[in-house]
Amino acid sequence: MKKKKEVKYKIFDTKKFRRTEFIIALLIGIIFLVMFGFAVCNKVFIPITLVTFSMFLFSICYYYIEDKNKKMLVYLLFGIGVLLILVEVVYTLVNIL
Repeated sequence: MKKKKEVKYKIFDTKKFRRTEFIIALLIGIIFLVMFGFAVCNKVFIPITLVTFSMFLFSICYYYIEDKNKKMLVYLLFGIGVLLILVEVVYTLVNIL
């Protein structure tokens, strides 16, 4: 009989991983603020601002998804993010037609 080969898994440093998640969420938030500034100046940037804000909400959801105490917050932010994407699609279709 052949011996089973041991499978080695890479262990992630959770503190470093959480810090990376936070930095990514922060960068998306900064990009949203820049897009919001552009949207105030020109209405062409409104759809991308909505998408960027929903991405920011999704990144916050991903950051808090493992926290049992903040499950309701995660569901609420995810729902708002999906609603913003739907609003952006309708807004774009109305402007095209």
